[in-house]
Amino acid sequence: MMSTDHHGWRVELDRQWDVLGPFPIHAREQHFSSPAYPLDLSLPIPSVSDSNPTYLSSLSRSARALWTRTTADIDGRILVSHPSVPWDQIRATEGWAGFQHVNVLRGWLTVHPPRSTRVPEDDHADLDPFLRVKLLRGAFFTILPSPTSMERKEHIPQWHIGNVYAMSRAPVQLVKLPASPRGTMGEGGTRYEVIICGAYEIRLFGDPNSYVSPYPILDVALSVELEFPSAPLRYPGPPSHGPSTLPLQHSPEHSITPHFVGGKPFGEAIGIGLRSIDSGEWWTVTDVRSSTNSNSDSIVLTLLEPIRIAPTQTRIVPIRMTLADNEYISEKVTKLVIELTCSPSVRIVRPSEATHVKNVVLTVTIPLDHVCLWTQDNYSPIRATYFFARSMVTAFTLVPPKFPFAKSDYDAYKGRGFECRGNEPILALHGAGVDILSQPWWANSLPRQKHGWIVISQGRTEWGLDWHGTSAADAFSSVTALSHILFHGPLEWRKWGFIASTRVVLVGHSNGGQGAWYIAARWPDRVCGVIAAAGYIKSQAYVPWSLDRFSHFVDPFLRAVLETSLTPDDNDLFLSNLVGTPILALHGGADDNVPTWHTRELVVVLKTWDRDAEITYYEDPGCPHWYPEILKGDRVQEFLDRIYYPSPVPALRRISDGNPASARRQGRFTLTVAVPHESGSMYGWRVCALGTPGLLARLEVSPAPSKGRVFVRTTNVSVFSLDLQTWLNRHFGNHGTTGCGEGNESGKAGKWHVVFVFDVDGDELVVEVEDDAVLGIKLFARNRSSPGDKGQPVWKILPEQNADPVTLQPRQRLQAILSSTAPLTLLIPSFSLQHELSAALRISAQLVG
Repeated sequence: MMSTDHHGWRVELDRQWDVLGPFPIHAREQHFSSPAYPLDLSLPIPSVSDSNPTYLSSLSRSARALWTRTTADIDGRILVSHPSVPWDQIRATEGWAGFQHVNVLRGWLTVHPPRSTRVPEDDHADLDPFLRVKLLRGAFFTILPSPTSMERKEHIPQWHIGNVYAMSRAPVQLVKLPASPRGTMGEGGTRYEVIICGAYEIRLFGDPNSYVSPYPILDVALSVELEFPSAPLRYPGPPSHGPSTLPLQHSPEHSITPHFVGGKPFGEAIGIGLRSIDSGEWWTVTDVRSSTNSNSDSIVLTLLEPIRIAPTQTRIVPIRMTLADNEYISEKVTKLVIELTCSPSVRIVRPSEATHVKNVVLTVTIPLDHVCLWTQDNYSPIRATYFFARSMVTAFTLVPPKFPFAKSDYDAYKGRGFECRGNEPILALHGAGVDILSQPWWANSLPRQKHGWIVISQGRTEWGLDWHGTSAADAFSSVTALSHILFHGPLEWRKWGFIASTRVVLVGHSNGGQGAWYIAARWPDRVCGVIAAAGYIKSQAYVPWSLDRFSHFVDPFLRAVLETSLTPDDNDLFLSNLVGTPILALHGGADDNVPTWHTRELVVVLKTWDRDAEITYYEDPGCPHWYPEILKGDRVQEFLDRIYYPSPVPALRRISDGNPASARRQGRFTLTVAVPHESGSMYGWRVCALGTPGLLARLEVSPAPSKGRVFVRTTNVSVFSLDLQTWLNRHFGNHGTTGCGEGNESGKAGKWHVVFVFDVDGDELVVEVEDDAVLGIKLFARNRSSPGDKGQPVWKILPEQNADPVTLQPRQRLQAILSSTAPLTLLIPSFSLQHELSAALRISAQLVG
């Protein structure tokens, strides 16, 4: 395999690959160990012909792993398998988790400089090319100098992340050569060693039965091309529109635009993907404007903030697009030409160097896609955009409802408690590997509703990050963004709107089904119903850790720390929070991806908390992991109709009315929380801080038969809050027309007074509420007095405050940084060392991907 550049350089990737393996690992364990395991890259790597040294592996019958050889096809596709391993025996005891394994692949590439010894008279003459590397379905790779070179002795391997999940918008990897190839001009070129960590991830490659193989087959693909850095800009003067190679290039796969619906953009956010090919200069995008050659002069573009781009980095430039109310973009305008002013970020050592670099203007053309305004019978899925975490341009897909929601006077419905309004959006969570922007089948698989929008969030990536953390935040933010788009859009859009704080109906399949269980159990007050199809319980149950290697060596206490860090993701621990939520659970009886028993187990655990929990389970015999009817059948629509249009029933009665169904709905419940920052309220009750971070917290709430008295029992809770408005709506229904509490038995229509007595772990705390009072949030906290202070109550009600009570305690897990409400900034030394900059670039590449 070879590629040629007009500068006369060539790169050649050998098709022969040495393979060492297989070695057992559990799912994602390759992130905890050396990507080269069991090799020590500080030592020469033996070849297949060098007496073939052996390594230990429990997967083979001889407990040894040998070097073998395989050949890539002409497109760089490498297949690795080990038919001699007794996979059937391993599967019999370990299930499909026994297929998890890792291999080390070693190959060679050669870079050939121009044959001519004459130095070209251009600015590229003294610049080595980059390697443009694409590794699909491989975990990590590194490029090493030749084992016989002087550079190898001092070289420190730099591991680059592979596109292991084959995502369509992963950033380009521009890798600097670890040794200059210029010393071999006119000779046979310079050879480099390529090392790949090839992990067989069962979630990615699947059960071998799915591709009719008796053994697992690792399928990775590697391509390498040369890309030359931009020539230095050394001339003073006004901004330039183009040397032959600009330092920044447009990356179309990372650019994002909304659809234009009836001539109006469905969202204000535009993202322009830019990639630096500069070998050492940093650049900053300082300004944007619509080109004078564009036919869309009425569009006003504003750079949200200056964007600094490091050498070889890919970033998305956030741009706000505005259009006057009386202006529309014609369907004949199908592109937008944008000019971006880019300034060098120069550290000037001597004043004379200030004129050596000038600004450049990069002209980028992006498509404008138009769709017609939807009707009852005709529609197209709509791509909308917004700014996630203030400046991250994010797209999501929409299926519009058939009819506008006639009841647009939202204020008239504030007192309806926990009844649905009838236009709550469906928040649809896709499965792993689904690209909602280029694959319309997911949108077409969901039942279009009468009044409710279907909001299809990306979850930050095609794999959704399991819909935890930042993915969950993106999902809810997409719903809020749609509300704002409809409210601030043309007048004809507003009748299709809904309030930004609306509850949602969660729908998900596979990884999205798991996400539906997760989100509903962490934010129960944000959800009015759940349809979870083919969802797994948690990652450790989906692909068990039975073959993990690290557990044989690590202290069990430290292993427990790792396992405890996964507690917030364990859906089965939080099912108490779903006792009052209507749920439809679905699964194919012949699912070969997510075992059917996962959904059954979730149903059983939930009903253990409450046998009368509102959950319905259907298992379709003989059906696989995905089948079109799973989310578009009659039972799905019937479930949605029961949520949107419930049978007329009286408002929720008080506990004292003796109604068994009412007692179940208003009886005691348990709120389970692991991380307050990643959890919401249940019927207005929320855990704000834990007694001991890392341990589960529970809040048991039991309204007593006597009016207004509530028993609260806490476990590992130091602060909790109560939203009185939400609690009263749930406890009394429309509280404006009813009521009295303890101490007042003469309630009058239109005038009410409620006295709540909260018995919190034996301490009685009184809260009085009247109809002319502003209902707010009450904060309950443990006293900090010493245990020896007898007679002091354990709990107290804190004074009213405006601050978010959850901020009282810091987040617990390092991964919480990914849920930052602003872009992440990686700091390196001002005169950056090579390794620090390389590490920062590799981290940022993973975050973009």
